[in-house]
Amino acid sequence: MRDDATFVELVHRDLREVRWPEPAEIRRMARRRSRRTAVAAATAVLAVASVSAVAVGRAGAPAPLPPGAGAGGRAEIPVEALLTPAEVPEKTDERLGDTGLDEPVRVDDVLRTCAQEQGLPGDQAVSRYSRSQTLIGSTKLSGSAPYRRPVISQDVYRLEPGAAQRLFTDLDRSVAACAGWRQMNRLQGDQGMVDTMVVHQWTVAASAFAGDQAILLRHSMSVAVDPAAGEPVVIPPRPEDRLVVRVGDLVTVLVPEDPLQPGVPGNTMTQARLLDLARVAAGRMCAAANPGC
Repeated sequence: MRDDATFVELVHRDLREVRWPEPAEIRRMARRRSRRTAVAAATAVLAVASVSAVAVGRAGAPAPLPPGAGAGGRAEIPVEALLTPAEVPEKTDERLGDTGLDEPVRVDDVLRTCAQEQGLPGDQAVSRYSRSQTLIGSTKLSGSAPYRRPVISQDVYRLEPGAAQRLFTDLDRSVAACAGWRQMNRLQGDQGMVDTMVVHQWTVAASAFAGDQAILLRHSMSVAVDPAAGEPVVIPPRPEDRLVVRVGDLVTVLVPEDPLQPGVPGNTMTQARLLDLARVAAGRMCAAANPGC
């Protein structure tokens, strides 16, 4: 049986090396997706760890809130509830986005796999409405041509009354259960496939810094070592941060990629600046939340 957590990690590492298609090709992909969406009468949320860019979000006139969007009502999430490119401390020039109905709330797939192995309930919270975006920019490494890569991904979910608060309770339980999760992997070493073990660690690096509830969730991993050679099998992983913020019945999950991850060589991003970005995201959700700010 495939190790789902290992698979997710490999996809996430591969995503960092993806070269994104040119804008014209992205728009062609978006048009094809839009036709399929019309037939299906619903849309899928852009997955945080997905390597497929699905649709182009276009800037335009503010979308009015649907009827019933007042306090206590349920409503589709307007695009104004998302961060704008100008609010992100890294230049981006392309926005990929999508909307969804009845989508599961995705915070960290590897943490969810660990929690299930510890016997915690595996059911994910399901949103009434969702809206997602990935902001894309250009990066140039020393000695190479510029290439395109994600800067930050954001999902905003509208949940049933009480479900948004329970999401944070479930995250606390998962973090406590997965404080030192040992995972066996079979990886390619210099002399062929080798069995390795890594230890995962999740911590709440900060909390209560934005909106009604907020956490900065940090995932770190030990280095996978070839026991025969005593050498690392893969590049030592850096800790990864993601932000989860609630305002009323809205929850946003922000996943900063390398350009916004603290600790990446050459970055000026700090944890304090990351928390400031979460506060901006919370302010964006105020008008669309039930109840509002």
